[in-house]
Amino acid sequence: MDLALTGLKDYAAIVVACLAAAVSVVTLVLTTRLTEGRERRKVLWERELVRFAELEDVAGRLVEDLMRFNIRDEDSTQAYEKLQYLGVAAGRFLRYQNVATALRDLEHAAGWYIRQDAKHESKVEYEKARAEVSEGFKRLIRACDESLKNAPKGL
Repeated sequence: MDLALTGLKDYAAIVVACLAAAVSVVTLVLTTRLTEGRERRKVLWERELVRFAELEDVAGRLVEDLMRFNIRDEDSTQAYEKLQYLGVAAGRFLRYQNVATALRDLEHAAGWYIRQDAKHESKVEYEKARAEVSEGFKRLIRACDESLKNAPKGL
């Protein structure tokens, strides 16, 4: 009887050790997968932040160029390049509907302002065009800030 009890104890010890090893392996696998998922989301969101920063930078420089009359210089191609970037960016930011809409509005206002810059018949028209560009930029910044508030927590 003692021999059977000792064998049973040894067998129980081996089973417990195997269960502990299995639980340890499962825990390692789950922890690794969860960490990889979190890191992946973090990298993706960091890329999004870079995209938003670049968008705000280009839009801000375009609006500043328009407000300072830099498009009247001989090298107005930079303003057109920035305007073209905004047009393309609207498609890249379709995931954020309010950002894409604000981009289209800003692109429209800035494009109209550039094309009509020297053609305004009165100061009222000119001031209205400037106000539309300025308001379009403000709407874009608000839309970007709103979208960035939805960042995953804990990143």
